[in-house]
Amino acid sequence: MLTILIIYSLLPLLVIRLPKAVSELRPLLFAGVQLGAFLFLFLNLQEVVSSGPIYRYYPWIPELGLHLELKLDALSLIFGLLITGIGALVLLFAFPYMKNYEGRGRFSIFLFLFSGAMLGLVFAENLILMFIFWELTTVLSFLLISFFHEKTKARKAAFQSLFLTGFGGLSLLSGIILLGTVVDSYSVSVWVENVSLIRESSLYLPGLILVLVGVLTKSAQFPFHFWLPGAMQAPGPVSAYLHSATMVKAGFYLLARLNPVLGDTREWLYILSIAGVLTMLLGSYMAITKKDIKEILAFTTINALGVLVLLMGIDTTDSIKAALLFLFVHAFYKAALFMIAGMLEKKTGTRDINLMGGLRSKLPISFAVTLLLVLSMAGLPPMLGFLGKELIYEAKL
Repeated sequence: MLTILIIYSLLPLLVIRLPKAVSELRPLLFAGVQLGAFLFLFLNLQEVVSSGPIYRYYPWIPELGLHLELKLDALSLIFGLLITGIGALVLLFAFPYMKNYEGRGRFSIFLFLFSGAMLGLVFAENLILMFIFWELTTVLSFLLISFFHEKTKARKAAFQSLFLTGFGGLSLLSGIILLGTVVDSYSVSVWVENVSLIRESSLYLPGLILVLVGVLTKSAQFPFHFWLPGAMQAPGPVSAYLHSATMVKAGFYLLARLNPVLGDTREWLYILSIAGVLTMLLGSYMAITKKDIKEILAFTTINALGVLVLLMGIDTTDSIKAALLFLFVHAFYKAALFMIAGMLEKKTGTRDINLMGGLRSKLPISFAVTLLLVLSMAGLPPMLGFLGKELIYEAKL
């Protein structure tokens, strides 16, 4: 795991030195590395299932009790496969998509570094280390959203995203430190071993609220939802990767990781359920009022994130199963739909859905792919989305 993170950190520095003719192929090189990381994680699937989590421990700042603790278990493996698998496909898509833009080399480096930061986030067993990667995703997201920095809307959206998710990150750090003082450790495994001590502490509620503020801002939950539609000023590959499959799912990942410690309480149930329901309803309503195709997809993403938070708030075996399946299903169809939206914008010169009539005959393959995607999104059989929606209904009942 550490080797993977080192490769993701150093490779961008090495490719900068490549000749210009070769450097044009950066997205393909990065996609190859993503595919290699995906295969590594996939090959470890059987070991994790049969033998349990894989731990790696490296001294960091022992005076403060901080160490580089990495863990590959079922949860981190699920997210790692999403990050690397969809990341490889998005980088392949970005290769032709970005070819006419200046700064496309810089763009591919930022996107690749973001993948590394997300992998670090899900591998981290130490919550302080996790927070460092959490903030790296915030900074890299800012750089990617502001790619078209000559546009006022892009600059405003990037700063709004940076400010709001940065504020959430500081809240998260405060909550981690507060709860860490209860057990004198920032290791998730130590927190799990001392779960009763944390829940019975007077610091549980303020620590929980601080952590949840960080989660809700990152995952665009009400009332922090408004930064995500603004982030649609970013290029299509950014929307497909950061804002549907990875960054906005980081909050859900942290909920799942800390659920054994902070979950199964009335506070957890009511805060997450209310936030999830309000976000779900708001996303649904706003989606049907928009004309911009990327805004429509953004608000349906907000709706889906609300469903995930609601399921985590319900906190039953059925709801966790439904949430994890829906996590995959949503990442698959929504990342692909954002790529379709980016392609349509380039083909038509507009994102206004009212001006996009009659494209079926001109783009028959894109039409067929889009039809399959929206059938899955609608939850119709025999698509995987049908099974995801059925499990959601069962969990809610």
